[in-house]
Amino acid sequence: MIVDLGFKFNSSLDPGPHITMICCKAYKMLGFLKRLAHDFKLGLSLKILFCSLVRPILEYGAVLWNPHTAGHSRQLEMVQRKFLSCAGFILNIHHQPHDYVPVSEFLNIDTLSNRIITLGFKFLNGLISGNIDSPDLLSLINFRVPQRNSRNNAAFYVPSYTSNYLANEPITRIMSLANVDDSRLC
Repeated sequence: MIVDLGFKFNSSLDPGPHITMICCKAYKMLGFLKRLAHDFKLGLSLKILFCSLVRPILEYGAVLWNPHTAGHSRQLEMVQRKFLSCAGFILNIHHQPHDYVPVSEFLNIDTLSNRIITLGFKFLNGLISGNIDSPDLLSLINFRVPQRNSRNNAAFYVPSYTSNYLANEPITRIMSLANVDDSRLC
C-alpha cells in the first residue's frame, strides 16, 4: 500500500482503500461539525461549515479516483446523507425517513456524484481552454473530426475497451460523459 499526495494506492489500483480512508476522515470531521453546530439555527451557516470542512475531503482528487461501482458511490454519498440527516434535525425540516431531498433542496446541496461529474467537466474545460497547462494530458484527448456529415455529433472519439478498468480511466470517462452531455463543454 502506497500513500502519495493524499491518495492511497494498492497494487491493483482499486479506489476502494482510498474511498474508505477519505470516508473515515470525512466522518471524523462531520462528527466535529455536529458537535460544533448543534445549537446553530441558520441553514446557511451549516451549509458553509459542511462545504468548507467536509466536502473538500470527499472531493479532493475526485477526477482521478471517481468511483465507478455503486458500492463505492453509496459509501461516499452516505457521508453527505448523514450530514443532511443532522441538518434536517437541527433545522427542523420535515421529511420522510431516509429521504433527504427536502433538506438537500432547502440547503441547495447537490448530490456528491453530480458534483464529481461537474468537477470532471471543469477539468476537461480547463484542459481544452489551456487553463490547465499539461500537454501530456491534452494529448490523451481524442477529438472527433468527421470526414463527412454524420448523425454522430460526439465531440470526442472514445474507443471501446474490453475491461471496465480501461473504460473508467479518468480521461476516457470524462470524454464519454462529455459526449453524452455536451452542454457543459466550453
